[in-house]
Amino acid sequence: MTERIAPVKVLKAGAALVLAVLVHAFTVTLLVTGGWIIARSPGFAPAWAAGGLLVAIGALLFPRPRRLPGDVEVVEPSAAPALYGLARRVAGAVGTAPPLVVAVSDLAVGCLYARVGWRRRPALVVGLPLWLVLSARHRVTLLARTYVETERDDLLVSGALWTLARWRESLMSGKPLTRRGETHMYMATVLGAAAPRGGYEAAGTLGQILGRLLGWPVLLLERALRGLVAAPVLTDSVITRTEAMESVATAAEVAWLDGLVEGRRFVAPLQAAALRGASVAEIRRSPLVAEDAPGTPATGGPSSMLTEAASDAIDDELSPHYARAMRSFGLIW
Repeated sequence: MTERIAPVKVLKAGAALVLAVLVHAFTVTLLVTGGWIIARSPGFAPAWAAGGLLVAIGALLFPRPRRLPGDVEVVEPSAAPALYGLARRVAGAVGTAPPLVVAVSDLAVGCLYARVGWRRRPALVVGLPLWLVLSARHRVTLLARTYVETERDDLLVSGALWTLARWRESLMSGKPLTRRGETHMYMATVLGAAAPRGGYEAAGTLGQILGRLLGWPVLLLERALRGLVAAPVLTDSVITRTEAMESVATAAEVAWLDGLVEGRRFVAPLQAAALRGASVAEIRRSPLVAEDAPGTPATGGPSSMLTEAASDAIDDELSPHYARAMRSFGLIW
């Protein structure tokens, strides 16, 4: 199986690399061309206008590294050694680089694992609503599932996807400005027959049509690149991680957790508990998601990675974050 997968893997990686290089080359061309126009005629105002426009577009499209979401809070290792230790152990079990940064989110359902910043530091974001209601065993399953399902995210390709997304949003999401439309209506009301007719609407419609015509190639290129970096075909590393995960969680546990995250059956009971002022300990003791949870195997699995006592220690470390998050659980949708 691995022998059949390897050529496909190489071809897809090569094609994605070529597309990413073309996207970045276009961005660099804009910057260089704009600078060259200005340098050729530094005393010519139109040269500054044209060159400055190209440089501005190139700077706007220049890829930025992925960052943590703005609504998360980083947990310092000294404040949560048990949480960091669990994250490292599970990452090692499934063959993933252990996170150097762990953050928590008050509203996220599930977890996120990604490399952030120019230094590409592995980071883990733990969604507190789901984490709060899971047992120790299922917490390990959640982390393993998050690590295994992380998409490929190298800087060159992810940067190209970022640039293409900015192009698509700029070209295809344009809408008439409400303020300008109101101004046009005011002019027509005040000036009557002397007001300009149809200029604003025609220009806005023409701009939207032009943006969509230019945006479709960008949209197709973005989808092609996303298709190449997706993982419909198993790679060697994914096969290895999947096999490693079998020693961490059973297929039944992973399927149950997938259904829990997708169906969000725990959200309403959790919101009700938070609304009536239940404490973290009371929520942990209440069977919010335990009714249909798969049974614990007799041997092996996550129980050796996180005992109930160690899970309680993690809850103690996160208690200040729980206190804040429970006030916002009503915003989960």
